[in-house]
Parts: sequence; C-alpha cells; structure tokens
Amino acid sequence: MAGKLCPKCGELTFFESKDGRECTKCGYKMTLPPNDNKGGQGRKCSNCGKMTVFADKCRNCGAKYSG
Repeated sequence: MAGKLCPKCGELTFFESKDGRECTKCGYKMTLPPNDNKGGQGRKCSNCGKMTVFADKCRNCGAKYSG
C-alpha cells in the first residue's frame, strides 16, 4: 500500500505516524500540533492511558475511536 507523496524526495513513502507523518525512504518528518492548534490537554486513551486523544485518535498509540 502506497503512502502519500513525500515533499522532500517525491516518492509515495510518506506514511502516518503517531505525531504526524514520516517518510520511510528519506526520513523526512512532519509533526502536527495537538488539538488543531488549539492546545490543551486531550482525552485519556483507554489503550495506553495517556492524555493524547484528539479528534477521536490517540497521538501516542494510534488507537482510533468511533461512535
């Protein structure tokens, strides 16, 4: 399965990581600020126990919530 287009090397190797995206070929990283630049503490994750759930996704372990 191909990732997104990496802005540095131009390959389809830009995959989602726990903090944003990372290229598996060149190592280029993109980090996303928590809570859509609003800051604040996220909800507690049922899986890892950390306060890192924003927009129904845990930034620490990658757990996704729905419902």
